[in-house]
Amino acid sequence: MHRSRRYAALLLALAGLSLTVAACSGSGGSGGGSSGGGTTTYTNDEYRFALTYDKQFSEGQPVEGASVGASAVFDVVFPDKQGTIVADRYVNAIEVLVYELAREVKPAEVPKLQGEVQSVVDQLLTSASSAEIVEPLQKVTVNGVPGFRFKYTYTEDGTELTAVTHFLFKGKYEYEITTQSTTQEWEALSGKFDAAVQSFTVK
Repeated sequence: MHRSRRYAALLLALAGLSLTVAACSGSGGSGGGSSGGGTTTYTNDEYRFALTYDKQFSEGQPVEGASVGASAVFDVVFPDKQGTIVADRYVNAIEVLVYELAREVKPAEVPKLQGEVQSVVDQLLTSASSAEIVEPLQKVTVNGVPGFRFKYTYTEDGTELTAVTHFLFKGKYEYEITTQSTTQEWEALSGKFDAAVQSFTVK
């Protein structure tokens, strides 16, 4: 795993889903969004993952011309288009990025990556003055896929946002899942975010 790859990935997370689908003028400006009405599943055969999410969030569309740098091989966003808009984009969203690693990582090796991931998180928190850790980096396993997660807040255009980023490793890929909303709406949406993350599977 290369430091430059981690830096680019975490910088995107702390920048707050910077690739989220741009909001159309006249769309809903604030509020908790619609109540949903069931779930749907997104499946990606190329990168072998699936995610089930509440229909409150729009169908995921791959991001074209990803500006995260050459390290991200795939990026898909599921925005709540009835939710809050900040800086002309929907900020209540789920995003999945895929990174191709230099080599396959075995499950037993993943815990050894925590120190490196933590050091990059620390560097970014130092450079992003508004970002604050709510829950520190910790080990997690999602449906057999090991990795790490942390929860943080930051402010954009005067609006405080809360986010959780998961870094999951399987084979030659790292899957980075970020769930985000305004801090005011986090409690209402966190159950749907948690359910989406816990549904994440990799073949």
